[in-house]
Amino acid sequence: MSIQNPSKGSIVFKLIIVLLIGVLIYVLYEPYVIFEQEIYYKAESRLRMENIRVAQLKFISDPKGVGKYNNSLDSLILYIKAGLESGTLKKEEFKPLTSGTFVPESLARTPKSWVPYMLATVDTAVIKKYVLECPDGYGTIGSLTEEEKLNKADWEN
Repeated sequence: MSIQNPSKGSIVFKLIIVLLIGVLIYVLYEPYVIFEQEIYYKAESRLRMENIRVAQLKFISDPKGVGKYNNSLDSLILYIKAGLESGTLKKEEFKPLTSGTFVPESLARTPKSWVPYMLATVDTAVIKKYVLECPDGYGTIGSLTEEEKLNKADWEN
């Protein structure tokens, strides 16, 4: 009768194998998480920019206004809040955000880096223009130089 001793192996090697399996799982999973976050930030930022566009169009066509685009996001947010309170603007005119309902304060900053959107206007020309740009690189709306890009988002082409 022969007695076989199963090889036990070194505990150090077993720990190294478990550690390497953990690192492999992390290396495979982390890019997926980053990719999903990037999709969220891109969609959320573009929704906010589209809501800013809606607000700009409401602002320039407001009978009480001066016939110009608003050149400040802070004053545009105040305009939206006042319009929602007075009933001249409806929440349904704005697109809901991916993380919930439309909130005027959400228009001030990008969801990824929390940096304000870049807004510039030209109101001295015959055709009033503005450009809204995402500092995170998710697109622009409008152009100060090209009239055919007025109120058009670059991702809608």
